[in-house]
Amino acid sequence: MAPLGITRSRLGLATLLLAIAGAVIFSSCGYSDDTAAAEAGVATFHSQLNSAQLHAIYEGADDAFRKATTEPDFDAFMNAVRRKLGDVQQSQITNYRVGYFTGQGTVVTLVYQTQFAGGSGTEEFAWHIEDKRAYLVRYNVNSNALVLK
Repeated sequence: MAPLGITRSRLGLATLLLAIAGAVIFSSCGYSDDTAAAEAGVATFHSQLNSAQLHAIYEGADDAFRKATTEPDFDAFMNAVRRKLGDVQQSQITNYRVGYFTGQGTVVTLVYQTQFAGGSGTEEFAWHIEDKRAYLVRYNVNSNALVLK
């Protein structure tokens, strides 16, 4: 018999809720570490982009990224971004998602509203997080200036 007249079903529910709360609190620590690693990855990406270190971006990316595009194709695309949009001046995160996938690990997707020297755009980064380090899996930028210039 449960103490103080609490029924077994209520005691079971309370135990379940405590377990869920504990799991959320425990996982939120990793969640914020993963997001922080991805945000640091974006800062590094922008710094390397501004200084035309495209090889460093490509080499530091996840294997899945390098399998999806060749370095010459990546260079051509990023050089077009640099030529048409210019340097990153300011960026602000507008959305993020964290996913935990069997066989892939943690993937953090960050969306930024970015002001470049030659116009504004929306950037989306997907990062594979491993050992508190972010590896670029996908990069996308949408900007009218890319099409109109």
